[in-house]
Amino acid sequence: MRGSAIAVVIGLPFAFAATAGFLAGMAPIGGEAEPVAQAASTAPAPAPTVEPASTPVSTSPSATPSTIDPYIEAMSGGSETLQQGQSDRSETNLGDSDVEILNWVETDDPVFFITIDDGFDRSPEALALIQDQQIPVTAFLTEFAVRDHTDYFNDVTAFRGSVQNHTMMHGALNDPTTDVEWEICETQDRFEAQFGYRPWMLRPPYGAGPDEPNVLKYAEQCGINRIVLWNVVVSNGGEVEYWEAPIRSGDIVLLHWQDNLAQSLQTILDLGREQGLTPAPLEEYI
Repeated sequence: MRGSAIAVVIGLPFAFAATAGFLAGMAPIGGEAEPVAQAASTAPAPAPTVEPASTPVSTSPSATPSTIDPYIEAMSGGSETLQQGQSDRSETNLGDSDVEILNWVETDDPVFFITIDDGFDRSPEALALIQDQQIPVTAFLTEFAVRDHTDYFNDVTAFRGSVQNHTMMHGALNDPTTDVEWEICETQDRFEAQFGYRPWMLRPPYGAGPDEPNVLKYAEQCGINRIVLWNVVVSNGGEVEYWEAPIRSGDIVLLHWQDNLAQSLQTILDLGREQGLTPAPLEEYI
């Protein structure tokens, strides 16, 4: 049964562009977790042994009298713009227009989800692997890194994946000096022009500030209703860290566009197969 997003995790850092961030309390394969720095946030990170909450956390701010929910409007036939050019919103997504923050998906299906961030290093080996195995990839892209590389990212998301929002310049959305509206909404407009559809997922850089009022406000205003974090990280060609090992149904895996991305992808595919899991399009589950 395809489920819905179910939990909020704050303070999940990752290093800009070159290295993946690690969840607090994760245990790497073959040893204990190294201490990791906590990103600034509005709530403490969960303890390593605490199970995530099993019920959704309401994160959507109350609409002002002058605000019309764009998804309700779209479903009622009031907005031609939002009915066109969407990246395969699922029935679950269309039926739940509230902004939700999630770091895994509740599902009984034997699947996990591959998400890849940034876009600085466009690995031909990774593209070849994705095409050969027809891997569904959700690409959370930073606009300034990918603006001249439309064909590459269309190719890597061709197997029921999509391009989604990872901001204009990778600014931390909980930093008071960051122009949150510009980082989120300008990316929306540019990606719609570049890729032909408007993203509806956001991954905050460094995992920082997903529940900040301005993040929720501008996400909702600019067409986003899923803020997607993660609970498994693969980095450096195959180092894996988990919130809870081994990989499980519904886990969201974070990777980055790096020159050794192909090795990282193969590692997580092999680990998934060992658990009887295959990658599935995140777009079809949330």
